[in-house]
Amino acid sequence: MENPEKGKRFFDEARETMDWEERESDLSIRFLKTFEHAFRHSKAYREIFDSAGIELPDIKDLEDLEKLPVLSMDDLVERQKRDVPFGGFETVDHDRIRRIYVNPGLIWQPGEWEFLDTSWAEALCGLGFNSGDRILNTFNYHMWPIAFMLDASVKMIGATVIPTGVGNTLMQVKIMQTLKVNGFMGTPSFIMTLIQRAEGMGLDLKKDLSFETALVGAEMLSESLRSRIEDKLKMTVRQVYGTAFLGCIGYECMHMTGLHVPDNVIVEVVDPNTGKQVQPGTTGEIVVTTFNTTYPMIRMATGDLSMLTRESCECGRTGPMLKKIFGRIDQATKVRGTFVHPWQADEVLSRYPEVFKYQVVITREDDKDVMTFVVELVEETDRSELIRGRIERDIKDILTVKGAVQIVPRGTIPDLHKKIEDKRTWE
Repeated sequence: MENPEKGKRFFDEARETMDWEERESDLSIRFLKTFEHAFRHSKAYREIFDSAGIELPDIKDLEDLEKLPVLSMDDLVERQKRDVPFGGFETVDHDRIRRIYVNPGLIWQPGEWEFLDTSWAEALCGLGFNSGDRILNTFNYHMWPIAFMLDASVKMIGATVIPTGVGNTLMQVKIMQTLKVNGFMGTPSFIMTLIQRAEGMGLDLKKDLSFETALVGAEMLSESLRSRIEDKLKMTVRQVYGTAFLGCIGYECMHMTGLHVPDNVIVEVVDPNTGKQVQPGTTGEIVVTTFNTTYPMIRMATGDLSMLTRESCECGRTGPMLKKIFGRIDQATKVRGTFVHPWQADEVLSRYPEVFKYQVVITREDDKDVMTFVVELVEETDRSELIRGRIERDIKDILTVKGAVQIVPRGTIPDLHKKIEDKRTWE
């Protein structure tokens, strides 16, 4: 099932295997270049640095990174509301923006004129993809950036994309079979959906399909689900960790020792209360700095908890690794690949004066996420079914992910409850 030679492939072997001293010197140079560019060309960063009393000469190398404020997604969203569309974080004129992506909650993101981020390409090589592969890209091409980023990254490694997105599983299985597709990119739950569709069509999965390697992300991957997919398709399944604004933050290689941090991002694990880096092996919040010259993210907090390690890996990569994602420090959570924030849920329910209290409950059924809005109404009404249907429509429109609504009697939801309750469990 696994070919060890594939795990030894690199996107840029010289960079991915450099020693620590050389790596830190290289990152320091790239960080300073990014900081100076943002300082000179970004309205938002100038305001942020001015408020923190930071001048250009104050930041001399990578050791000064901690002096800079940590940026949260709430900060970015609030600035975008005041300064539409990008909040002043952009560092180029708007006529040098190729696309405007629309993330859930109307969070805008500029697409650079020329895509230069190699983090996903490095991940593809680390997972075992090769030039000449035919890779099914089932991430959503509709409004969001991730499918386009991966599409461009597949080109970087010399492979071919079949851009399907989600849905139309019957046709997707026929495409996989006809074109002898040997690679998959998407969520683990969707590859299971394709497996079930293929089985329903009477196919012999190992004989009629040609899958070898899968990149899965946007959802948690339990080891039991990984094993089921690998056993059914006789393929290698490896996971990536990233976000739309930050690109790839970590990826598994064939040896699964942790999540390798790509060469072209800076990842810190910090104390969420102070923004100071914690010691290797200590749990903290993941904070990321990118080198994107169109929309740089400097010390962007992810809200995810992990720990950094400098352990060696048999694959030969020498950079830091994230051991795994332990959870989140806030109540935001990812449902079917889409982040759902408390403020987004508030936006949906604020349209309904009939609602007294609500809670979003996330569960897992048949390896798929289930989101339920548990709702108490101000008073009983014969319009409850109509209200339920309208809320479900708004959930889909605003959050871009389906959710059911369960109307319950007053007093069901406890006081001081979590706005989003994640009840999923992972082996």
